[in-house]
Amino acid sequence: MMKQQILLFALTVLLSTSVYSQNQKQNQNKSQSTQFDFQRSIGLDKHTKLETIDITIAENTMHFDLKIETVVTSGKLTIEIYDSNDKNKGTFSVGTQLNTGYQEETLGNITKSLLEPEPGNWKVKIIPINASGVVNIRTSTLL
Repeated sequence: MMKQQILLFALTVLLSTSVYSQNQKQNQNKSQSTQFDFQRSIGLDKHTKLETIDITIAENTMHFDLKIETVVTSGKLTIEIYDSNDKNKGTFSVGTQLNTGYQEETLGNITKSLLEPEPGNWKVKIIPINASGVVNIRTSTLL
């Protein structure tokens, strides 16, 4: 009976030490993270040419945020987001509807937030149709 109690005590101590060490490693990794923020602003003046912006997600990325904000003062603008496997992960369009005698401003945005994303090159396609305005692309990466 005494041997069983000693064995049970020893196993409990070993298991507790293992769990403690694992928690310390996780906390150490969290305290050593690095965050990168990037912003790009693109002005449009009656543009009609498709443009593609590449966004690279590095290996071991823990968290990735992508936010695209648009302001359109004339024409129409479509934004498409593709992952590293060329799968569409989001599309939105924004444009004006009134005649040119009016001042009109339309706003649109999309936000994607990914935990442990697959590394590779994502693409943001900017598809303007006689569009004037601004496209802001913001990324935040936590390694």
